[in-house]
Amino acid sequence: MIDMFERGQGIVKLDRINLNILACLQENGRITNQELADRVALSPSACLTRTRRLEEEGYVDGYRANVALDKIGPVLSAFMEVTLESHFPEDFDKFGKYIDSRDEIVSAFMLGATFDYLLHVVVRDMAQLRALSDEILGAEIGVVKLNTLPVLEDCKRFGGYPVRQLVPDAP
Repeated sequence: MIDMFERGQGIVKLDRINLNILACLQENGRITNQELADRVALSPSACLTRTRRLEEEGYVDGYRANVALDKIGPVLSAFMEVTLESHFPEDFDKFGKYIDSRDEIVSAFMLGATFDYLLHVVVRDMAQLRALSDEILGAEIGVVKLNTLPVLEDCKRFGGYPVRQLVPDAP
């Protein structure tokens, strides 16, 4: 059997088949192993072996459903630009623990920009967004500036990463 993971400089390199498996799983996490094997041109047993190895190696970090928020009811999505007062490791740790504790904060990015973090939040309405903003500012977590940007329209929802394009020279 061909080794599906080639190690080089301590980094796992993925081959074309593994990238295709990841792309297919990202499109449909509920795909059967038989369907996946057919799509990536492998036997079912070889496909299952590769898929399990990708999961064990941490390339697949979970399976989730994409919930249609508009079916649940009216919601408000917004981005928050956050600037911290100081930039010591303990400041970032304190802020990180806080955002991990808030379900309304659905994703967060530390940036090298004029602000430190970009948060994506989802709440019921403007009143809940205002309350969250007030809580963040009053939480004594080092936030010196908070700029809130309500989303008017979700023009392109996250549909997955372009895994096949990220490793263009995969064998």
